[in-house]
Amino acid sequence: MKKRFSLLTLVNLLIYLFIIAPLAVVVFTSFGESSYLVFPPKGFTFHWYIEVLTGGRYTKPFWNSIWIAATTTCLALPVGTLIALAFKKYQFRSKETMRSLFLSPLIVPTLLFGIGLLIFYSNLGVSDYFFRLVTAHVILTVPYVVRTMSAGFARLDASVEEASLILGASPWQTFRLVTIPLVRPALMASAFFAFIMSFDELVMALFLTGPGMVTLPMLIYSDIQFNMTPAIAAVSSIIILGTVLIGLIGMGMLKRNKIL
Repeated sequence: MKKRFSLLTLVNLLIYLFIIAPLAVVVFTSFGESSYLVFPPKGFTFHWYIEVLTGGRYTKPFWNSIWIAATTTCLALPVGTLIALAFKKYQFRSKETMRSLFLSPLIVPTLLFGIGLLIFYSNLGVSDYFFRLVTAHVILTVPYVVRTMSAGFARLDASVEEASLILGASPWQTFRLVTIPLVRPALMASAFFAFIMSFDELVMALFLTGPGMVTLPMLIYSDIQFNMTPAIAAVSSIIILGTVLIGLIGMGMLKRNKIL
């Protein structure tokens, strides 16, 4: 038993190391004094963080990515939630076909979606880069919301909803006051996935945006090709920190409300 436990612990440690090591390399590299990316870093400085935070070059792409991700989340969350709820509540002939259709963005390469949407929007004459990118991101993120919310609804005790209806609550009141609070962890996880997936997406942005709408992943991708300085690592480290903080805040909220 001890040998098996030790082996399992070792495997887990190796998995964690495999996940964390690349992130640690990025963070350490961001403090290097050299004008190009090198690991291990030479010297120690906050120069690249100061440049990123005060230089202004990354500010607009950062806020572009934030607004796109926030808008995508606000659209994908209700759409995906309603789809997952429909799959749970209703039985219809083409249910499995519809389920596969809604989950197809998880299977089809993003490159193909990007080409297809580029042709589609070009034929329609849609030139608003923000609209093009948000709708594309909604298509990509809705499947994650559907999967996550489906798992949340599957764990939901139907008798609680039935009791609410028996006691005189309307279907809308039951959904708003009973169902939603019970699936709040799934909602928060869905929102987190949708936001991060949209914020981090690159392929769609390369196809569907132009000079007036540059996202942070696009700028980082460009810098890796033509301007490979530790500023890239500094930006990436800030994103890593933000992601960790959002995750910790979400877990804290769930624990405070005794959901976890």
